[in-house]
Amino acid sequence: MHISPEQHTALTHIGENIDRLITVDVTARGVVNPLYRAARAVQDEPLTARAARGLYEQVAPNDVVILATGMPVGPLQTGEQDGPVGIATLARSLVLGLKANPVILTDPTNVELISAAVRSAGLFVYPLEESLQHPTAACVMAFPVAETEAEALSEHLMHNIRPKALISSERAGANEHGEYHAALGRSLTQWCAKVDILFERAREAGVLTIGVGDGGNELGCGLIRDAVLDTVPNGRRCQCPCGGSVVPRFVPDVLIIAAISNWGTYGIEACLAALTGRREVLHDRLIDERVHIACAAAGAHNDGPLLLDPGTDAVATPLHGHILDLMALIVENGADLGGLYRRDKWPWLDR
Repeated sequence: MHISPEQHTALTHIGENIDRLITVDVTARGVVNPLYRAARAVQDEPLTARAARGLYEQVAPNDVVILATGMPVGPLQTGEQDGPVGIATLARSLVLGLKANPVILTDPTNVELISAAVRSAGLFVYPLEESLQHPTAACVMAFPVAETEAEALSEHLMHNIRPKALISSERAGANEHGEYHAALGRSLTQWCAKVDILFERAREAGVLTIGVGDGGNELGCGLIRDAVLDTVPNGRRCQCPCGGSVVPRFVPDVLIIAAISNWGTYGIEACLAALTGRREVLHDRLIDERVHIACAAAGAHNDGPLLLDPGTDAVATPLHGHILDLMALIVENGADLGGLYRRDKWPWLDR
């Protein structure tokens, strides 16, 4: 869909403020601001606005959008709530805002918890063919760990469902040696689904690719490789025998850096809500709490404390709700730039 000059002006203002909000370093890791500055330097507009604009322009009703998430860390390599929660709510947003068909790819160990997150976000979870026929459904699919199988499935998906966009959040990607790492450099290669093979095929075909990350090891951070090497602890040299960096080699069309990856996908939702003019395209705090609870109950931990408490990156769910409240206010006011001081907005003052 085409974006009018008025939409572009409002979207830029809204995206600028959403970007500021999602990069407040609440986890005090000390990396989000330099990584954001590097990402912004090579992208010519607010990052969340850039991603939403691409989706709005490229995705038509009934088009497939592939989303990838799940970081296989922690007990039994089942993963955390950062990534799955935001991808589940973004899938909802794509359905409500663009009438898209979401197909979510993850590691075999993460299918159950991501399916729980998607259902709690309000969507049905069906097998691929059935999901494409249902207006409020998504497919959650285990993607292969073995490279040869991943190559074959990538070719199949590109040829048969012809996705119009691919979005990754909080997913490791292969570094210069083909190895996958957690943020501090531990190897994840033996558990990681090789979804970056699909992203590479999509980029070669001219399909929109978007990466969301918060630590430099996520798929898409190849766009800011030097900044990750200079900023992230163990970024230049991992803690596994490969001795390489933690930076995935894949370079996307759009990279969003956020303090918490889920906030990056929330930001895309907010900008899509602005473009469509519909508040419900951005999920609210009640849905967010519900998704966190369901995801935790299905076995996703809250990162730092490694507990099955609802929350992301050791940040409890109420704070994520506050972030969503602020995003909704930014969207509402940004859609009426300067309206706060227009007297016709407050008719009781005219007397």
